[in-house]
Amino acid sequence: MASAMGSGPALSRPSFDLTGKHYIVTGGTQGLGLEIARQLRDCGAARLVLMSRTRSKGEAAAAEFGGSCVATFVETDMSDAASLQSSVELAAKALNGQVDGLINACGTTERGNLMNTTVEMFNKQFDTNTRGPFFLTQAVAKIMIETNTRGSIVNVSSIAAKGGAPFISAYSASKAALNVLTRCNAAELAPHGIRVNSVNMGWTVTENETALMVAKGGEDWLEGADASVPMKRLMRPVDVACTVLFLLSPAAEMMTGNAVDLHPDTPLGLLSQKTEDSLAR
Repeated sequence: MASAMGSGPALSRPSFDLTGKHYIVTGGTQGLGLEIARQLRDCGAARLVLMSRTRSKGEAAAAEFGGSCVATFVETDMSDAASLQSSVELAAKALNGQVDGLINACGTTERGNLMNTTVEMFNKQFDTNTRGPFFLTQAVAKIMIETNTRGSIVNVSSIAAKGGAPFISAYSASKAALNVLTRCNAAELAPHGIRVNSVNMGWTVTENETALMVAKGGEDWLEGADASVPMKRLMRPVDVACTVLFLLSPAAEMMTGNAVDLHPDTPLGLLSQKTEDSLAR
Protein backbone atom coordinates (compact mmCIF):
# COMPACT_ATOMS: atom_id res chain seq x y z
CA MET A 1 0.00 0.00 0.00
CA ALA A 2 1.43 3.34 -1.05
CA SER A 3 2.38 5.71 1.71
CA ALA A 4 0.29 8.85 2.14
CA MET A 5 3.60 10.72 1.91
CA GLY A 6 4.67 8.89 -1.27
CA SER A 7 5.19 10.22 -4.78
CA GLY A 8 1.56 11.08 -5.55
CA PRO A 9 0.04 14.56 -5.72
CA ALA A 10 1.36 17.06 -3.19
CA LEU A 11 -0.35 17.20 0.17
CA SER A 12 -1.21 20.44 1.94
CA ARG A 13 1.58 21.98 4.00
CA PRO A 14 1.36 24.84 6.52
CA SER A 15 3.57 27.04 4.39
CA PHE A 16 3.44 29.96 1.96
CA ASP A 17 6.67 28.80 0.32
CA LEU A 18 6.49 29.37 -3.46
CA THR A 19 10.18 28.91 -4.18
CA GLY A 20 10.93 28.65 -7.89
CA LYS A 21 7.33 29.23 -9.02
CA HIS A 22 6.24 31.43 -11.93
CA TYR A 23 3.14 33.64 -11.90
CA ILE A 24 1.12 36.06 -14.03
CA VAL A 25 -0.47 39.01 -12.21
CA THR A 26 -2.95 41.22 -14.04
CA GLY A 27 -3.17 44.79 -12.83
CA GLY A 28 0.27 44.00 -11.45
CA THR A 29 1.82 47.41 -11.90
CA GLN A 30 0.02 49.36 -9.17
CA GLY A 31 -2.12 49.05 -6.05
CA LEU A 32 -3.32 45.60 -5.09
CA GLY A 33 -1.78 43.83 -8.08
CA LEU A 34 1.68 45.22 -7.37
CA GLU A 35 1.37 44.33 -3.68
CA ILE A 36 0.47 40.76 -4.65
CA ALA A 37 3.55 40.66 -6.89
CA ARG A 38 5.74 41.88 -4.01
CA GLN A 39 4.36 39.21 -1.69
CA LEU A 40 4.94 36.54 -4.36
CA ARG A 41 8.58 37.66 -4.52
CA ASP A 42 8.89 37.54 -0.74
CA CYS A 43 7.47 34.01 -0.71
CA GLY A 44 10.09 32.77 -3.14
CA ALA A 45 8.60 33.15 -6.64
CA ALA A 46 11.32 33.12 -9.28
CA ARG A 47 9.62 34.79 -12.25
CA LEU A 48 6.63 37.10 -12.60
CA VAL A 49 4.78 38.66 -15.48
CA LEU A 50 3.02 41.92 -14.62
CA MET A 51 0.18 42.78 -17.00
CA SER A 52 -1.42 46.20 -17.38
CA ARG A 53 -2.22 48.81 -20.02
CA THR A 54 0.22 51.55 -19.03
CA ARG A 55 3.78 50.96 -20.21
CA SER A 56 5.41 53.64 -18.05
CA LYS A 57 3.93 52.19 -14.85
CA GLY A 58 4.65 48.66 -16.01
CA GLU A 59 8.31 49.24 -16.69
CA ALA A 60 8.72 51.09 -13.39
CA ALA A 61 7.04 48.27 -11.48
CA ALA A 62 9.09 45.56 -13.16
CA ALA A 63 12.27 47.48 -12.31
CA GLU A 64 11.54 46.88 -8.60
CA PHE A 65 12.31 43.21 -9.10
CA GLY A 66 15.55 41.44 -9.81
CA GLY A 67 17.99 38.97 -8.39
CA SER A 68 16.12 35.87 -7.25
CA CYS A 69 12.79 37.17 -8.64
CA VAL A 70 12.68 38.59 -12.14
CA ALA A 71 9.57 40.48 -13.29
CA THR A 72 8.63 41.21 -16.90
CA PHE A 73 6.03 43.76 -17.94
CA VAL A 74 3.59 42.73 -20.69
CA GLU A 75 1.32 45.45 -22.02
CA THR A 76 -2.26 44.12 -21.93
CA ASP A 77 -5.77 45.43 -22.44
CA MET A 78 -8.05 43.22 -20.33
CA SER A 79 -11.08 44.33 -22.34
CA ASP A 80 -9.58 43.19 -25.67
CA ALA A 81 -9.65 39.44 -26.38
CA ALA A 82 -6.94 39.69 -29.05
CA SER A 83 -4.67 41.54 -26.64
CA LEU A 84 -5.18 38.84 -24.02
CA GLN A 85 -4.17 36.03 -26.37
CA SER A 86 -1.00 37.76 -27.56
CA SER A 87 -0.16 38.77 -23.98
CA VAL A 88 -0.36 35.19 -22.73
CA GLU A 89 1.97 34.08 -25.52
CA LEU A 90 4.49 36.75 -24.51
CA ALA A 91 4.05 35.87 -20.84
CA ALA A 92 4.69 32.19 -21.45
CA LYS A 93 7.97 33.04 -23.19
CA ALA A 94 9.03 35.32 -20.34
CA LEU A 95 8.25 32.52 -17.87
CA ASN A 96 10.17 29.92 -19.90
CA GLY A 97 6.95 28.04 -20.62
CA GLN A 98 6.21 27.42 -16.93
CA VAL A 99 3.08 29.03 -15.50
CA ASP A 100 2.26 27.93 -11.95
CA GLY A 101 -0.45 30.45 -11.25
CA LEU A 102 -2.58 33.33 -12.47
CA ILE A 103 -3.91 36.16 -10.35
CA ASN A 104 -6.69 38.17 -11.99
CA ALA A 105 -6.28 41.33 -9.92
CA CYS A 106 -7.10 43.81 -12.67
CA GLY A 107 -10.53 45.41 -12.42
CA THR A 108 -12.42 48.59 -13.08
CA THR A 109 -14.98 50.24 -10.84
CA GLU A 110 -17.43 52.81 -12.12
CA ARG A 111 -20.21 54.32 -10.05
CA GLY A 112 -23.67 53.96 -11.55
CA ASN A 113 -27.11 52.80 -10.46
CA LEU A 114 -30.02 51.41 -12.48
CA MET A 115 -31.16 54.83 -13.63
CA ASN A 116 -27.88 56.39 -14.72
CA THR A 117 -25.70 53.50 -15.96
CA THR A 118 -25.12 53.74 -19.71
CA VAL A 119 -24.52 50.90 -22.16
CA GLU A 120 -20.88 51.97 -22.41
CA MET A 121 -20.44 51.93 -18.62
CA PHE A 122 -22.09 48.50 -18.35
CA ASN A 123 -19.99 46.98 -21.12
CA LYS A 124 -16.77 48.40 -19.67
CA GLN A 125 -17.41 46.64 -16.35
CA PHE A 126 -18.14 43.25 -17.91
CA ASP A 127 -15.41 43.46 -20.54
CA THR A 128 -12.69 44.07 -17.94
CA ASN A 129 -14.02 42.37 -14.80
CA THR A 130 -15.64 39.26 -16.30
CA ARG A 131 -14.82 38.56 -19.94
CA GLY A 132 -11.12 39.41 -19.52
CA PRO A 133 -10.48 36.99 -16.64
CA PHE A 134 -12.49 34.28 -18.44
CA PHE A 135 -10.39 34.29 -21.60
CA LEU A 136 -7.13 34.84 -19.72
CA THR A 137 -7.96 31.84 -17.52
CA GLN A 138 -8.76 29.83 -20.64
CA ALA A 139 -5.40 30.61 -22.23
CA VAL A 140 -3.38 30.01 -19.06
CA ALA A 141 -5.23 26.79 -18.22
CA LYS A 142 -4.33 25.40 -21.65
CA ILE A 143 -0.65 25.99 -20.87
CA MET A 144 -0.96 24.36 -17.45
CA ILE A 145 -2.68 21.31 -18.93
CA GLU A 146 -0.11 20.97 -21.72
CA THR A 147 2.76 21.15 -19.21
CA ASN A 148 1.01 18.96 -16.62
CA THR A 149 1.21 21.73 -14.04
CA ARG A 150 -0.89 21.55 -10.86
CA GLY A 151 -1.50 25.29 -10.82
CA SER A 152 -3.66 27.76 -8.96
CA ILE A 153 -5.80 30.61 -10.29
CA VAL A 154 -7.15 33.35 -8.04
CA ASN A 155 -9.74 35.89 -9.13
CA VAL A 156 -9.97 39.10 -7.12
CA SER A 157 -13.69 39.69 -6.69
CA SER A 158 -15.68 41.87 -4.31
CA ILE A 159 -18.20 41.88 -1.50
CA ALA A 160 -20.32 43.79 -4.03
CA ALA A 161 -20.84 40.45 -5.80
CA LYS A 162 -23.32 39.66 -3.02
CA GLY A 163 -25.53 42.55 -4.12
CA GLY A 164 -26.98 45.30 -1.99
CA ALA A 165 -25.01 48.15 -3.57
CA PRO A 166 -27.20 50.07 -6.03
CA PHE A 167 -24.61 52.78 -6.62
CA ILE A 168 -22.26 50.23 -8.23
CA SER A 169 -24.89 48.06 -9.86
CA ALA A 170 -23.08 46.98 -13.04
CA TYR A 171 -19.82 46.49 -11.16
CA SER A 172 -21.59 44.27 -8.63
CA ALA A 173 -23.10 42.17 -11.42
CA SER A 174 -19.74 41.80 -13.16
CA LYS A 175 -18.13 40.51 -9.96
CA ALA A 176 -21.04 38.15 -9.24
CA ALA A 177 -20.52 36.73 -12.73
CA LEU A 178 -16.80 36.37 -11.99
CA ASN A 179 -17.62 34.28 -8.91
CA VAL A 180 -19.88 32.00 -10.96
CA LEU A 181 -17.07 31.56 -13.48
CA THR A 182 -14.74 30.74 -10.60
CA ARG A 183 -16.93 27.83 -9.56
CA CYS A 184 -17.50 26.63 -13.13
CA ASN A 185 -13.82 26.78 -13.99
CA ALA A 186 -12.89 25.06 -10.74
CA ALA A 187 -15.16 22.13 -11.57
CA GLU A 188 -13.80 21.84 -15.11
CA LEU A 189 -10.14 22.12 -14.18
CA ALA A 190 -10.11 20.00 -11.01
CA PRO A 191 -9.32 16.76 -12.91
CA HIS A 192 -6.17 18.50 -14.18
CA GLY A 193 -5.07 19.46 -10.67
CA ILE A 194 -5.73 23.14 -11.32
CA ARG A 195 -7.42 25.02 -8.50
CA VAL A 196 -9.58 28.13 -9.02
CA ASN A 197 -10.75 30.39 -6.17
CA SER A 198 -11.81 33.99 -5.71
CA VAL A 199 -11.56 36.59 -2.95
CA ASN A 200 -14.56 38.81 -2.14
CA MET A 201 -12.62 41.81 -0.91
CA GLY A 202 -14.23 44.63 1.00
CA TRP A 203 -13.41 48.32 1.25
CA THR A 204 -9.66 48.63 0.65
CA VAL A 205 -7.28 51.58 0.53
CA THR A 206 -5.93 51.49 -3.02
CA GLU A 207 -4.63 54.28 -5.24
CA ASN A 208 -7.87 54.43 -7.21
CA GLU A 209 -10.06 54.37 -4.09
CA THR A 210 -7.99 57.11 -2.50
CA ALA A 211 -8.33 59.35 -5.56
CA LEU A 212 -12.09 58.80 -5.63
CA MET A 213 -12.61 59.43 -1.92
CA VAL A 214 -10.33 62.49 -1.83
CA ALA A 215 -12.51 63.97 -4.55
CA LYS A 216 -15.65 63.23 -2.53
CA GLY A 217 -14.53 63.57 1.08
CA GLY A 218 -11.34 65.62 1.17
CA GLU A 219 -7.72 64.79 1.91
CA ASP A 220 -8.50 63.49 5.42
CA TRP A 221 -11.11 60.94 4.29
CA LEU A 222 -9.16 57.92 5.51
CA GLU A 223 -9.16 58.88 9.19
CA GLY A 224 -12.95 59.04 9.20
CA ALA A 225 -13.30 55.92 7.10
CA ASP A 226 -11.02 53.91 9.41
CA ALA A 227 -13.00 55.03 12.44
CA SER A 228 -16.34 54.16 10.82
CA VAL A 229 -15.84 50.38 10.49
CA PRO A 230 -16.05 47.72 13.25
CA MET A 231 -12.35 46.80 13.24
CA LYS A 232 -11.35 50.48 13.16
CA ARG A 233 -9.38 50.37 9.95
CA LEU A 234 -10.07 49.67 6.33
CA MET A 235 -8.15 46.89 4.66
CA ARG A 236 -4.87 47.68 2.95
CA PRO A 237 -3.63 45.90 -0.16
CA VAL A 238 -1.34 43.67 1.89
CA ASP A 239 -4.37 42.25 3.73
CA VAL A 240 -5.89 41.08 0.45
CA ALA A 241 -2.51 39.99 -0.92
CA CYS A 242 -1.94 37.66 2.03
CA THR A 243 -5.28 35.94 1.42
CA VAL A 244 -4.41 35.56 -2.27
CA LEU A 245 -1.02 34.10 -1.33
CA PHE A 246 -2.73 31.57 0.95
CA LEU A 247 -4.91 30.39 -1.95
CA LEU A 248 -1.82 30.01 -4.14
CA SER A 249 0.21 28.30 -1.46
CA PRO A 250 0.78 24.67 -0.39
CA ALA A 251 -1.48 25.39 2.60
CA ALA A 252 -4.52 25.43 0.27
CA GLU A 253 -3.83 22.35 -1.88
CA MET A 254 -7.41 21.09 -1.51
CA MET A 255 -9.25 24.42 -1.81
CA THR A 256 -11.01 25.05 -5.10
CA GLY A 257 -14.28 26.63 -6.22
CA ASN A 258 -14.42 28.92 -3.19
CA ALA A 259 -15.24 32.61 -2.93
CA VAL A 260 -13.43 33.64 0.23
CA ASP A 261 -15.14 36.51 2.03
CA LEU A 262 -12.69 39.17 3.15
CA HIS A 263 -14.70 42.18 4.23
CA PRO A 264 -14.48 42.85 7.98
CA ASP A 265 -16.02 46.28 7.39
CA THR A 266 -19.38 44.69 6.55
CA PRO A 267 -19.64 41.36 8.38
CA LEU A 268 -23.24 40.72 7.33
CA GLY A 269 -22.37 40.96 3.65
CA LEU A 270 -24.73 43.83 2.85
CA LEU A 271 -22.67 46.68 1.49
CA SER A 272 -25.22 49.45 1.22
CA GLN A 273 -28.74 50.32 0.20
CA LYS A 274 -27.86 53.79 -1.01
CA THR A 275 -28.26 54.63 -4.68
CA GLU A 276 -25.54 57.29 -4.76
CA ASP A 277 -21.99 57.07 -3.47
CA SER A 278 -20.87 59.08 -0.45
CA LEU A 279 -18.29 58.83 2.31
CA ALA A 280 -20.95 57.91 4.86
CA ARG A 281 -21.33 54.12 5.10
